Amino acid sequence: MEPKELLRRYKSGERDFCQVNLKKANLEGANLTGVDLSWANLNQVTLSRAILSRTTLSGSDLSGADLRGADLRGADLSGADLLETDLSDANLSLAELIGADLSGANLTRTILIGADLIGVNLSAANLSGSDLRGTNLQGANLSQANLSGSHLYEADLREAILYAANFTKVFYNEATKFPEEFEPNEAGAYLLVPHASLAGIDLSQSKLPGVNLQGADLSGVNLSQSDLSWANLSETDLSGANLSEANLSGANLNGANLSGANLSRVKNLNQAALRGANLNGAILLDDVIHNY
Repeated sequence: MEPKELLRRYKSGERDFCQVNLKKANLEGANLTGVDLSWANLNQVTLSRAILSRTTLSGSDLSGADLRGADLRGADLSGADLLETDLSDANLSLAELIGADLSGANLTRTILIGADLIGVNLSAANLSGSDLRGTNLQGANLSQANLSGSHLYEADLREAILYAANFTKVFYNEATKFPEEFEPNEAGAYLLVPHASLAGIDLSQSKLPGVNLQGADLSGVNLSQSDLSWANLSETDLSGANLSEANLSGANLNGANLSGANLSRVKNLNQAALRGANLNGAILLDDVIHNY
């Protein structure tokens, strides 16, 4: 089927396109909300920035497809072939992916909040910077996957295969579940909880909006270019920390120790709460602040 015919029929109200052949078709930016493309041939199709929320794509062949920035919230991709598919910057929140093959897929910065990935094959997939909060990854194959910089708050990875997976700068909390034998800290992951001890680590360019690190030891930490908007950093030790170009919009820094911290080119510092903060010797816009 030609893309123009599909879009014409969709516009007229048709939604059932089960088993359609759209191999290599260009549907960039198309709005196909609620469409049924189950068992369709979508090999190498271009659906970048397409709106595919609540679509049915179960059993479809999406191998090698371009789904960059696509909206797939609540979509059913169970059993789909997503081998080496590009899903970077896509939104798959609450999507159903049980039995899907995502081996070698590009999922950088992909939003997978609350998605069901039980038993999914993610071997050698790139999940760097992805949002996996509340994602069910029980029994998933993550061998040789790149999870660097991803968020695993409340994620369930019990019985997942994590052989040679990259957990550098992965963020998790006390509700995250790992296989019994797996030690996330030894693998390079960071536990982000109040009163955590994270002195001297590199968290540059991290996406940490709303994180609760109240009373944590962040002395000497590199948080340059990080997003700390609405973060709870009250009573936190940030002495000597590098916060240059960080976003502190709405952040709670009440009572924080920022002595000697680098605050040059910080974004929205005037929108942060700084009551009782120690700014002795802190650098702001290349000037030294001796008192606050």
